[in-house]
Amino acid sequence: MFPLVLFPLLLCRAALADTTITIYNEWLSQGGRVHYEPERWKKINGLTQQNLIPKCKSIATETGRWLNRDVNDGLFANWPQSPSRPDYPDPAYLQDHGRQQAIFATYMNQLNGYGNNISNMVWTLHGLSWPDWMNKSKHHDKFPNNVDAASEFVSLMVHGCKDFTLGRIPYVFEVINEPDWAENIIDPQTNIEFNRAVADKLRSRYGMKVAGPTYTSMALRQADEDNFTYWKRTAEFLDMSLDHLDFFGFHSYNYLRISNAGNYSYFGINEARLVASLDMVENYSFIKKGKNVQLVNTEFGCGNIFGVSPNFENGLIDFETIYQPNGFMFTFLNMREFIDRVTVFLSSNGQYPGHPSLRYSLFTLDGHPLQPTKFFRFWQNFTNDQKFLRVSSQYNEQDRMVAPLVLANPLTKEMVVLLHKYGSKFENVKLDFPNNWLIPSTGEETCVLLENGNPAFHDNYHFNISKLHGTVGLDGSSTCFYKFKTNYNFAELRTNNETTYYGKDMIIPVNDGHAQTTIHLPSSEYHTAHLRVGVSRDLNADAKPHAVQFNGQTLSLGYMLFDSMKNDDSLRKTTWNVLEFMVPESLVNTTNTVSMTFNGDGGHVTSVALVVGKLQ
Repeated sequence: MFPLVLFPLLLCRAALADTTITIYNEWLSQGGRVHYEPERWKKINGLTQQNLIPKCKSIATETGRWLNRDVNDGLFANWPQSPSRPDYPDPAYLQDHGRQQAIFATYMNQLNGYGNNISNMVWTLHGLSWPDWMNKSKHHDKFPNNVDAASEFVSLMVHGCKDFTLGRIPYVFEVINEPDWAENIIDPQTNIEFNRAVADKLRSRYGMKVAGPTYTSMALRQADEDNFTYWKRTAEFLDMSLDHLDFFGFHSYNYLRISNAGNYSYFGINEARLVASLDMVENYSFIKKGKNVQLVNTEFGCGNIFGVSPNFENGLIDFETIYQPNGFMFTFLNMREFIDRVTVFLSSNGQYPGHPSLRYSLFTLDGHPLQPTKFFRFWQNFTNDQKFLRVSSQYNEQDRMVAPLVLANPLTKEMVVLLHKYGSKFENVKLDFPNNWLIPSTGEETCVLLENGNPAFHDNYHFNISKLHGTVGLDGSSTCFYKFKTNYNFAELRTNNETTYYGKDMIIPVNDGHAQTTIHLPSSEYHTAHLRVGVSRDLNADAKPHAVQFNGQTLSLGYMLFDSMKNDDSLRKTTWNVLEFMVPESLVNTTNTVSMTFNGDGGHVTSVALVVGKLQ
């Protein structure tokens, strides 16, 4: 439990470092991507009220996801049956220009207001609103028996939008939003069939990209529970989607629990279980297809608040609505090889009849900025001119409580160190530059933190790192960046091109305290290498390997990613850790054997990933 205390502003710093971040004079490319690419990370949910479009643009965000078009105005429910093809929608219904104007005018406002900034938008179906004339007897009268006819509604809707906007349709279509909430209506096999039917039509007829299954956050967070029941459902979907869809869609949330005494804790998928479960998706794709699958996240952030009424709001909840998405951003940006784009669960204004809460809103209806705008005030500081530098955390066999990112701009010679702090303890973070390739002096600090019970945004605090023995202060439960102006010629840096390869096995049983797999690479002679291992065991078992051997040599100490489920033992059934180990590049061959020994039997190694880099 984290007591509700006041966090001090970062004015007094100790000299001794609690942890060390090592920053290298190399660009870091993941899957060929080295620039920050803000258009992938700055989107919000829902279409924007027209008067709020300028407000959203002022904080460098725009709509990234169009929701519920099938439900709103009864579009699908009121659609008439085809006079010539029973059980199918009338193709002429949405060819009427007046009806198109009524249905698509708000979307057209987004195109006019945001322009090309929303060219990578995701369009999402609710999936539970259909005409009375359709036979829905197999699905509690809420989803059509005829899956092909249901997919034709989607195709005709897209066609009407394309006609009205002269071809400016969203880039990605997300077939159903969180279908696992309605599995008593849309069973997993029907969901698979519907996703395939929609994808086949939209890809062939309109050139759209398609994403799915977009399960709830629990589907990935609990993938290892009950003999991997949730995972088996996901794997069955992947058996279809790896051939017929373009993206694997998912949601990810952490949740807040507030006690009567005012104490609070949070739990959820970030950080360890998110990385572990996405590694399972990628490992499965690697085994089945020999390549990765690109990922699209359309909801992430702070989910339900437990212990208070649904519409309860206070400064702590406002803060967590900023802090939790910040943590997810660090995870996503460190997995940008796979993650194509994300959409935070915030909207321009989320009020509607029966829903007065402003919890996830950026602005009031009349344009007054609300606390969650601080999320974008932080992230709008980063641009496509900036490139990622290679950075590593301290290998100390402990939970990693500080997540790092480092960017530099070769045009301005400015470097920015970004840090996110898990847990409430203040930390001094040593910034290490091997061989003193850079010796920064003065800098500017910007932080989002909890102060006096409310979210606070402190920007451009000047400090001299040379007087602080090379450390920067990081408050508990805060997200900060430290900006340094330098004379370093970043333009001449070489690029470390990282690629991730997975073991030929996954969900490997721990038998006689041992588990093993093999990882094949297309070549050898790599510049860098590190190993990422997911381990799931019983709740009270030690999920940390006693030893990890790579091609017969025992690796040195690693570190564990932060597991927020440790904050709530009442909800978790397993211990699921992700451990990272540095691998001496001289050990890496085209065929590599990874052996792990554990204390006792039972449990599984969910995946083993080898991330290797070549310097170019």
